[in-house]
Amino acid sequence: MEDFQERKLILHIEYEFAIVPHLFDCSQHGENMQKLRLLFSLFLLLLTLNTLDAHPDQSGLEKHLLHDWKKNTVIPSTARKPARTAILIIAPPVMGNCPISNRWKLGKKVWEQYMQSNPNVDCYFLVCAKPRQDEQIWLEENTIYVGDAWYEETGCDRLLHKTVAALEWLLPKYTHFIRTNINTFFDLESVNDYMETHHQSFYSIPFWQSAWYTLGYGIIFTADVADHIVKEYRRLDSIGEELISPYHSDDGALTSLATGVWPYDKIHPFRCCPTLPFGIRQLMTADSFSANRLTEYGALLTPPITLNEAIYYSYIAAPTVMLYRTREGFTLKELAQFYEYVLQKNYPELPPVDLVNYVESL
Repeated sequence: MEDFQERKLILHIEYEFAIVPHLFDCSQHGENMQKLRLLFSLFLLLLTLNTLDAHPDQSGLEKHLLHDWKKNTVIPSTARKPARTAILIIAPPVMGNCPISNRWKLGKKVWEQYMQSNPNVDCYFLVCAKPRQDEQIWLEENTIYVGDAWYEETGCDRLLHKTVAALEWLLPKYTHFIRTNINTFFDLESVNDYMETHHQSFYSIPFWQSAWYTLGYGIIFTADVADHIVKEYRRLDSIGEELISPYHSDDGALTSLATGVWPYDKIHPFRCCPTLPFGIRQLMTADSFSANRLTEYGALLTPPITLNEAIYYSYIAAPTVMLYRTREGFTLKELAQFYEYVLQKNYPELPPVDLVNYVESL
């Protein structure tokens, strides 16, 4: 019934604003009628917002109109209990010999050193592939392959499509998910510790660098949010909704699917998971917006920064830091040296690996 009322309200607002130009034909009545038309439009808008504000049980649509997305809350901790986390690592289907491909190869090499080091955290490379006749998604060693006819036709990767396909395939085996990329570094012990003490519904990232959406290098969310993302994607895909097409940013679309906030051209009046507040921006730590390099859970190591500075920030980072984000700014050799340092710092039990020699052989 509430969904029906929400849709009825949308139609009412669209109808009211559609008839205004016909009631007041400015071409015939001059400047005074133009002013009257503007005042009437503002009156309708204010009346609508006032009605929504007075509603005792605000719906998802109402909260969207009232811009509750500007509000922030810090995710509180919960009683510790076991967690099981899947990390989906966006990886390209093909790696060539260009500079960016060499960075991808180095990132993959680093992940392979530690991705199986924690029994409660499973890490998977996520790759698009040509469809198979007998299956659309399959696992080979540490890689999830998602068969995609669109990739076969265009040669282009659909990041959102393969993310949703993997979530759907892995549910309900996991309590938490992380969507990241091949050029990030994680401390899996810190990941597991955070997940074990945060079991309520949430969708967040250690650093919130964008105006409204989580950047795709480290999106963290619970299984019920993952289930909601899958269902909403399938619903919108079935009606040919353009907002989830590969021509929109995948991390923006993921945020919209999880939160119900679509800051493009349309309002989608649907409810999110019952325990995830509609449109409220959830922060892992209160300094998610203000921190320059370090938060309680993340280390941002993007330029302008030197190799020595990156190592220093990693050295002074809190033991709770789970995500180290690197990007451009370092030479390939410097990046290899940085990875050698954080591997030794965060995984001292693992055998050392000569990454500098590895990149020189590429």
